[in-house]
Amino acid sequence: MLAWTGLGLLFYGLAALAGHEARRHGLVTQVFLNTIGMSVIPYAVAYRLLDRTMHMPPLEGNNMVAPATLLPFALLLAVCATFRIDYSRGAMLVCMLITLLWLWSGYKRFVSQYVPTFGYSDPQSLAHLNTLLDMPGAAQSSHAEFRHIVTLPEAVNCDGLMMDRSATVDPERTRALARFKLSHVHVYSVERIAELLTGRLALSNIDENFLDDHAQNFIYAPLKRISDIAAVLILAPIAIPVGLIVAAAIRLESSGPAIFRQERVGLYGKVFTMFKFRSMADVPDVEAQFAAHRDPRITRVGRFIRKYRLDEIPQLWNVFVGQMSLIGPRPEQASLVDSFSETIPYYPYRHLVRPGLSGWAQVQQGYAASHEETITKLSYDLYYVKHCSMALDLLIASKTIRTLLTGYGAR
Repeated sequence: MLAWTGLGLLFYGLAALAGHEARRHGLVTQVFLNTIGMSVIPYAVAYRLLDRTMHMPPLEGNNMVAPATLLPFALLLAVCATFRIDYSRGAMLVCMLITLLWLWSGYKRFVSQYVPTFGYSDPQSLAHLNTLLDMPGAAQSSHAEFRHIVTLPEAVNCDGLMMDRSATVDPERTRALARFKLSHVHVYSVERIAELLTGRLALSNIDENFLDDHAQNFIYAPLKRISDIAAVLILAPIAIPVGLIVAAAIRLESSGPAIFRQERVGLYGKVFTMFKFRSMADVPDVEAQFAAHRDPRITRVGRFIRKYRLDEIPQLWNVFVGQMSLIGPRPEQASLVDSFSETIPYYPYRHLVRPGLSGWAQVQQGYAASHEETITKLSYDLYYVKHCSMALDLLIASKTIRTLLTGYGAR
């Protein structure tokens, strides 16, 4: 992809030459040429954002190309407007289309349509991988081929060699592994292959080094917080009138308050009060439980607002005050967190980032309705904690829009 992106700069060069020739004939101004030069920056940023998705399942990157292209160009427009820099809308549009089509064709050619081949030397590795791929409620995994390899030349012809970290270490296995590495064969753990194919973190792969992997997220956290505040302010003119209509509909259908308050667990395990529009009949407090499919407690208005996530509009306030983020693991009820923390190892690690209105687990899995599906949900949440970045947040945001339009995963 790096070579393909570098080759794409030739189109910018050709566009600049064409613009220069057009300027000689008085068809365009110097501003047109300046805009082409400025557009190289969002082109490079778009590639960088797309490159940050290479740890995800290849099919997911297809959803990332458009957001990765539009955001840098939108930021360039914002900079030009803020500092009153002259630019050509025509040149900006041409450069954006070049970026979108070129990066999309490159990703499709070299990543999304490419089926990787992984070798394995012992059947135990393949059996372990199949166990990790098969989890209740999980999304479809990306395709890959697996070959049983015996000789070094067979391993060289594969994209990587899959090794089971739990296998018994013996001198012969160690020598074979050294020969593979000296021959530039990439060696991956079974858990790493499963992560690449599924977008989930294998829970058996978590150790004390997980906290070291999370340390890089602190660099992105301040920028993400600023983006959350800006997004809430931008959405407020739309969210407020829509929220008033939803609140009125709830009060007309059933008695009780329109706003539902509940204690949820947030960043670093701190409990906060989360706000939602009430979607169920106003009944006395009961023990925390999962919402069932076609739950009889849900009202007609409630079913509609849950399907299109309108019940979560009040959570924009939670985002604004810093208790939540737009993107992150969904905050869970405090009583359920206590229960899951006792039965599911590493469950508290999901609280290393702010909870969100939408998250990687929501757009991949939907609603978790059982203890087993909660374990699957945790594998997605911890994947997000490990790989939290602007690129991943953009991908989740684009998939969330699809969720809002289709009502996928609602209860």
